[in-house]
Amino acid sequence: MNARHSWIALALFFAFVSVSASAQEGGGGYGPHAFNAFAEFTGARTGQGVGFLWGGSAGTYLQEHILGFGLRATEIPSGATIHVFDAVAGPRAAVSFPLLRVYLEAGGGMGHSGYYDQYGNYGSGWGAAWQADAGVSHTLLPRLSWRVMEVAYGRIYTGPGVSPLFISTGLTVHVW
Repeated sequence: MNARHSWIALALFFAFVSVSASAQEGGGGYGPHAFNAFAEFTGARTGQGVGFLWGGSAGTYLQEHILGFGLRATEIPSGATIHVFDAVAGPRAAVSFPLLRVYLEAGGGMGHSGYYDQYGNYGSGWGAAWQADAGVSHTLLPRLSWRVMEVAYGRIYTGPGVSPLFISTGLTVHVW
């Protein structure tokens, strides 16, 4: 099985696990605010000695009561040499409390990053990527939520590997 087939199989696995787990929740369908789109302002540290990098994240997710499925893209273009780009998809879980909603996401996909090897040489390339996110959101208006804070950690397997730590804030629009 070549690399492309492996990534397709991984994406289908995440989709089927999320959909079947969501069906077991017993909701009989998606309720209000099931399809959402978000945009975030993101800061990151890559562990490559270049300080903080700035950029953003955006994506969509389909959420039932607790379980869902999300797609996310992160672009951190700032910095003199190190840039981080990734696109991941995977399951999502969220629990609502009176004032806040807590969510967890995990996804796999592809990424591109610059890196320094053990000899100090700079390189960049594409590789497999994963990312785990945890955050808190607060509803501002019936169709608008503020992602108060989100913290994420991931890995892009390019060169020696880059492991960015992200912190974000942004807005979510509840489409339907």
